[in-house]
Amino acid sequence: MLADLVDVTTEDEIPLNGAYLAPSITARRSRIDCLCFFHGDGGHFYRPLYLELGARLAAQGIAFLSANRRGHDIVSNGARGGALQGYAHESVDHARFDYAAWIELLQARGHRAIALAGHSGGAVRAVYTQSKMHFESVEAVIAISPGEYHHQGLIDLHGEVFVDTYQQAQSLLDQGQPDVYLRPGMPFGATWSARAFVDCFHPDGRYSVTARAQQTGCPTLFVFGAEECAGPQILPLCGAAMQRLRDAAYGHVTVKVIDGANHGYEGRDAELFEVLRDWLMGV
Repeated sequence: MLADLVDVTTEDEIPLNGAYLAPSITARRSRIDCLCFFHGDGGHFYRPLYLELGARLAAQGIAFLSANRRGHDIVSNGARGGALQGYAHESVDHARFDYAAWIELLQARGHRAIALAGHSGGAVRAVYTQSKMHFESVEAVIAISPGEYHHQGLIDLHGEVFVDTYQQAQSLLDQGQPDVYLRPGMPFGATWSARAFVDCFHPDGRYSVTARAQQTGCPTLFVFGAEECAGPQILPLCGAAMQRLRDAAYGHVTVKVIDGANHGYEGRDAELFEVLRDWLMGV
C-alpha cells in the first residue's frame, strides 16, 4: 500500500493531516473518482480499517483520502496560539470547514466527482456537511455507521441519565464554563466539553442524520453492522439511525446492513468494501 501523506489548513487556520491513495488502475466503473473520508469520534486518519478500505478502492480505480477532521483524538492542538481542538471540543458544524479544505486539495489533484464519506461520527459529518454546503464537485455521500443525534430519542433511550447530563452541560454554559469536561458514559463512551455536548445533542435536532439525509441532494448510502443495531454489541444510536432512515424511505437514499458486523467491522471489512464497491458502480 502506497500513500501520500498530505496536509491542509482550514480557512479558520486549523492544520489537518491525511493519507491520499491514488488509483492503481486507470479504468474505473463508477463516475465517482475519489472518496474524501473522515474517521470516527476521537479517532484519526491512519486507522487500518480506513487505509485498507482505501487500498481496495484504489485498486478499483477510485482514489481515497483518509483525512483528519479537527475532532481527531480526544484533545489536540488547533491553530497556533488558539484554543484546544479534538473531539471533546468539536462542533459537528465545523466539519464543513474541514471538508472544504480537503475538497480544495482533491480538486487541485484533478478530482471532479467526489463522494463525502465517513465512519461513525465522521459519517454524521459527511451527511450534515453536504446537506448544508451542496459542494458542486460532490456527487455522492457515504455514511458508515452514523448515530442518530435526536434529543427526544436520547431521552427515550437513556431517560434521566441523559436529561441530567444535558442539564448539567447547559448549566455550565450558563455559568460561563463551556470547557468543563463531561464523561457520562452515554450515549456512547466519549469525553465532551459542556459546549460540545449541548451542541451535539441540542433539542432542535440540528445534526439528525435522518433529517439531514433528506437534504443531501445526491445519491446517499448508509451502511450499518447488524451487531451494532441489535444484539450484545448494540449501539442504540446506530440502531435508531438505521430504523429511522428505513422508515423515511427517501428516494435518493440506500440503507444496507451487513450481517455479523459490529461498529468497527472487525472480520467484516471485506464485506464492507463489497457493499461500497457495488453501490459506487451504480452511482
